[in-house]
Amino acid sequence: MRTEDGLLLRLRQEAMRADKLMRPCPGRFVAGEEQGQARAAAREAGVAVSFSGGWAGCERVQACFHPPEDEPVYTHVWLEIRWNSKFAAVTHSDLMGSLMALGIDRSYFGDLIAGDGQAWLCALPEAARRLPMEWDKAGRIAITVRELEEAPALEPPKGTLLRDTVPSTRLDCLLASGMKTSRSKAAEIIRQGLVMVDHQAEERVDKLLTAGQLISVRHFGRIRLQEVGHPTRKDRLPVVLEIFGK
Repeated sequence: MRTEDGLLLRLRQEAMRADKLMRPCPGRFVAGEEQGQARAAAREAGVAVSFSGGWAGCERVQACFHPPEDEPVYTHVWLEIRWNSKFAAVTHSDLMGSLMALGIDRSYFGDLIAGDGQAWLCALPEAARRLPMEWDKAGRIAITVRELEEAPALEPPKGTLLRDTVPSTRLDCLLASGMKTSRSKAAEIIRQGLVMVDHQAEERVDKLLTAGQLISVRHFGRIRLQEVGHPTRKDRLPVVLEIFGK
């Protein structure tokens, strides 16, 4: 069974379970277009679906299917990950790579937010119980993991600002600028299905974006189109991009 088929089946089962039991049924985490699939599953089953990822700037959210008259229930918890930043630098990629190496499905985890010497992970309880015992390294760096009693106070991450001029706000133009690559390479990345716009898969290289929209690129990071200025005398558009690396 393909991964997307398995996801759709699981979402439909969770939705039907909420309808059958007539009570909220918390599910796993979803991101981007998966949220649309969860909404479709909810409509088919005649129930509602709500989402929460534990903080204001989250990308991955836990789905809860529930009768329309009931409030959703969420079960996710927060984990704190620490390491000695005086002797080693641990990146978001280091942490995600070591976490995925444990063989636990990604849908059991929400966002991972990395800081200096510590990180935070939103997770479902059944996965969170394992991590303090099993997740002890990120690469070669020792880490410690503990469950928090309450959610940490997190602010949406801030990226690096890049000012540039582009021919237009086409997706391939903005991606080329943000990734500092050629438009042909950017177009190739888009056509390979590696790009999402506002968490929805996008393969149209000529899609026009407006200020505030978010480009997500697999294995690279995210690029937000912050501002679009007036055309220059050479008919180019000044833009401000905010770059969030992996």
